Amino acid sequence: MNGMILVGADGTSAGRAAISWAVRRAASVGSRVMLVHIVDDEWGMIGEQSISELHPSAFELVEKDAVFARSIDSSVTVTTRVMLGDPMVELGVASREVDLVVIGTHKTGFLHGRAFGSRSLQLAATAWCPVAVIPEGSMIERHGVVAGIDDSDAGRAAVRFAAIEAHRAHEELILLRAWNVGSGASSTDAEQADTRARQAAETLCAESVALARSAGDDLLVRTRTLRRPPAEALVDAGMSAELLVIGSSRRHGSQMSALGPVSHDVLLNIAGPTLVVHGDTVAATDPTALDQPIRRHQ
Repeated sequence: MNGMILVGADGTSAGRAAISWAVRRAASVGSRVMLVHIVDDEWGMIGEQSISELHPSAFELVEKDAVFARSIDSSVTVTTRVMLGDPMVELGVASREVDLVVIGTHKTGFLHGRAFGSRSLQLAATAWCPVAVIPEGSMIERHGVVAGIDDSDAGRAAVRFAAIEAHRAHEELILLRAWNVGSGASSTDAEQADTRARQAAETLCAESVALARSAGDDLLVRTRTLRRPPAEALVDAGMSAELLVIGSSRRHGSQMSALGPVSHDVLLNIAGPTLVVHGDTVAATDPTALDQPIRRHQ
């Protein structure tokens, strides 16, 4: 862990929301902030030596964002960098060397299923450290940290990370498990499936509470179980939460840049600060990671 939070800076209001969130978090955990502006060079037409000549506005933009960042909390060390390439690819590569990547997003409205062109989804799927996605206009009065839980390494990573955050911020931790029984079964089969799902949810909640308690015995933990599509339940919970933490299992090969369906729909319909953590981070497997705010992939 190197104590660095990387923020995508693009001069937009959504980018400023990400910067504001990152600086406040850095102040609370003693981290540094690096603002990175990436000049989109998808076709490789710009040379390293000519970037300052062709895009002097890029340096001006990131420096203005740095002035804004320092105005939020002057105690936080803020540095800047201008890079070339595909923004989400470059941020993904840079994520190997930092503790957290933060980007802003414009709220997109409620969508289901596959969508194209959302770069935050690509970054959240491929980054080597946790990724926080901050929607524009999300700095309202918020309370509690919510974690979506399931029986996977990624789900357990979400519980661990959320427990650390809640304990650090002296906030309540809400562990949320939602399930949706298919409509194609008979009423009897559906009822039986619902009973099994409810029992499994209660067992999972009990296990997740025990895991969360490792962050501190004084942590206030509540559980919620809902018979509802998981993405909808998580989006609603994120509307008022200080932070929503979701786990996403790492994919490989041609699917590496794709999130699971629940994480995908949550980010498309994001309602508040949302953090995606993968199951193959140190925090997911090393119990000693609970005494640190963030641990990066090794």
